[in-house]
Amino acid sequence: MPTCNGQRPHTFPGSHLFLFIALLLTTVFNQAGAQNGAFRITDYGAVGDGITLTTLAIQSAIDAAAEAGGGRVIVPPGKYLTGGIELRDNIIFELQGGATLLGTDQLDAYATHEGTDQHGKAIQRRYLVSVTGVKNVLIEGKGTIDGQGKFYWETPAAPPPQWIKAKTPRPNALLEVADSENITIRDITLTNSPNWTCHIMHSQDVVVDGIRIINDLFAPNADGIDITGSQRVRVTNCDITTCDDAIVLKTWKDGQPCEDVTVTNCTLETLCAALKLGTESYADYRRITFSNCAVRAASRLFAIYVRDGGTVEDVLVSNITGSTKAPLVLNRPIQLMIAKRTPESPVGRIRNVSIEQVSCETDGRILLTSIEPDRISDVRIRNLHLRYPFVEDPTAAGSDIKSAQFPTTLPEVLTAKAAIVAKNIDNFQLEGLTITWPEYQVPEGWQIPVRIINGDFNRKFRYDYQQPKQTELGVFWGENLNGGRLIIPEAAPSSPTVQKIELNNATIQYQATN
Repeated sequence: MPTCNGQRPHTFPGSHLFLFIALLLTTVFNQAGAQNGAFRITDYGAVGDGITLTTLAIQSAIDAAAEAGGGRVIVPPGKYLTGGIELRDNIIFELQGGATLLGTDQLDAYATHEGTDQHGKAIQRRYLVSVTGVKNVLIEGKGTIDGQGKFYWETPAAPPPQWIKAKTPRPNALLEVADSENITIRDITLTNSPNWTCHIMHSQDVVVDGIRIINDLFAPNADGIDITGSQRVRVTNCDITTCDDAIVLKTWKDGQPCEDVTVTNCTLETLCAALKLGTESYADYRRITFSNCAVRAASRLFAIYVRDGGTVEDVLVSNITGSTKAPLVLNRPIQLMIAKRTPESPVGRIRNVSIEQVSCETDGRILLTSIEPDRISDVRIRNLHLRYPFVEDPTAAGSDIKSAQFPTTLPEVLTAKAAIVAKNIDNFQLEGLTITWPEYQVPEGWQIPVRIINGDFNRKFRYDYQQPKQTELGVFWGENLNGGRLIIPEAAPSSPTVQKIELNNATIQYQATN
């Protein structure tokens, strides 16, 4: 039919008409998003069926928000299979409740950056969610990032307890913040990480608040939150279950120091250390606080490891309660250690560390040690309570332990039979120690049938839990202690036949009785 100007109207075949309408609607949605600052990934083609790879759609929404000067990128409810995505400046990335990002099993689809590992070796670093070289980013919501770590692990050779081996190569981190400023991550859930879970590297002014991390307790290297060479970082109100260290600070070769880091009000469970500094310790750590944390179970509640020449100083640990009920041998409530990664490694230092108000249910000993000529200095432990439902004999595994997170060059320390073992410390102060020893039977929850060693895939240990005390322990064993004092009249050894305090080459003052 002719138009008023005598021309016939243009007509569309059915398929072309559908495409035209879809493009028109996409344009309208995108314009609306740009107007109100919201960019829904489904408006850019993302499909939440858990099968369709949606990397390009998610990245397109992020890039559109960045081109508009910033905005809120919304991931609505659904399961979105994705490779690596990269956030931009001034982005709010919202994972709504019921939304899950699923990491693909295709490693080549991950975000890749040239970088180094902790020892300075050049590598390609791969992440599922990358926040690299940007400012002013908020990641929030009640949704989940699921790394589907099983794609990157070997099938366990035996049932738990058994460490799971990693395949190579694999992603470096599920979520990484690198070389960035003013970043906040809050309320989201991170789970099934194939490697480290949340890594904050060489960044400033970072807040991690209220996130949940849920990983397999035997997953390889599945650290919860790693803070590497960063400054002004706050971690609060987080709940973490993982295999490797729950919250750990590191400094890398040729990297920056860790300074002004606060961790508080977290609940943690791990087969390694709940709260830790090291072992990578090339640069320094300063002004670090851990407080008000509950540890459901861990091999160590708190630990510092200096092996690469860095200095750890001005650390405050306070109001920590927890348990070392992990299926491992030689659990330690607290450990401070200076060692050397190689004979050529420079001298490291630990100094000015305060540990206050710690209560731990445990089967193991506190180890505070340094190799000479390095020395730990100015360590204060106050108001410490240890409750033993079971006492492990340290000679069962300690005589030939191989793990680098033990003072393997100090065999006398590995087998010393005391609740607290200390060597090569200047100005050590211990005040307000109480110990509750086991009575007639080991509680059922502590009768762990099989125990393993950190990092060892072969050796397993089985104990006779008819004996609550596999050995008797004194209260304190010390060697080469220069200065300081022990005020521990309330603490008693596990048996009256055992010496309470054993000191060798020590000038420390002590009060052992009231």
